[in-house]
Amino acid sequence: MISALNFKSFDRGAILGFFDLRYHGLTIKDCRLMNTNGGLWIAFPQRQTKQDGETKYFDQMYLTPPETDYVRRMVIAELQAQGHFDRPSGKGSGAKQSNSRPLHRTPEGEDLSEYYTPPGTDDDIPF
Repeated sequence: MISALNFKSFDRGAILGFFDLRYHGLTIKDCRLMNTNGGLWIAFPQRQTKQDGETKYFDQMYLTPPETDYVRRMVIAELQAQGHFDRPSGKGSGAKQSNSRPLHRTPEGEDLSEYYTPPGTDDDIPF
């Protein structure tokens, strides 16, 4: 199960907020929800070090690109379902609400409905 916990809005620069990521039983603290021209993405915790007189930041964990994309979609769908950002609205958004299944979209309009699991559904717990 993948979920976003304890979201705290920040909205400074590219950072939209901080959250804890629950990833198949592991909790990863201080992840960030980022927004750049490329869209929404998540950043994992980093550590700061000095190297050759420069301050550098290194990620504390890595996922493969396909897994990172999957986690990103799940987190964005859940944060949207929790009401941390609105569905796109206005002219030409094409976002229609179905009575049988809620529509989960990123602010850019990407449909994330297939990645959203309603709270209390434990179908993908591996044990």
